[in-house]
Amino acid sequence: MRQHMRELIGFTAIFVALSLFLTSFVLAAGDDAAGQKLFESKCSQCHGKDAKGSTKMAKVLKVDPAAVDLTGEAASKLKAEEMELTVTNGKKKMPKFKGKLTAEQIQSVIKFVKSLQGASPSAK
Repeated sequence: MRQHMRELIGFTAIFVALSLFLTSFVLAAGDDAAGQKLFESKCSQCHGKDAKGSTKMAKVLKVDPAAVDLTGEAASKLKAEEMELTVTNGKKKMPKFKGKLTAEQIQSVIKFVKSLQGASPSAK
């Protein structure tokens, strides 16, 4: 009887741990989806859906295409905090999103862009 009870407790602990582990992946996927949706609606016109930059928009804005490429070396070196300041306050021809996006929305967009750059947002 005691052996059976120990096995039951062990299986329950494994089940709970596995459930928590899988839930964290589902929640993280939801953040990525929200960030992607915001990026596509607010940023992709200039930066492209793949964040590699829209050459048409670069021509219209008369900027170097590398300036709108968020996957390039220069953009990949930016820390999340620097990106947050740029998105919040704007920079050169990029409009500010302060008052248009919440801090959480800005963070989800940055997290999405960092995933396109091949880095985790906390790593940069």
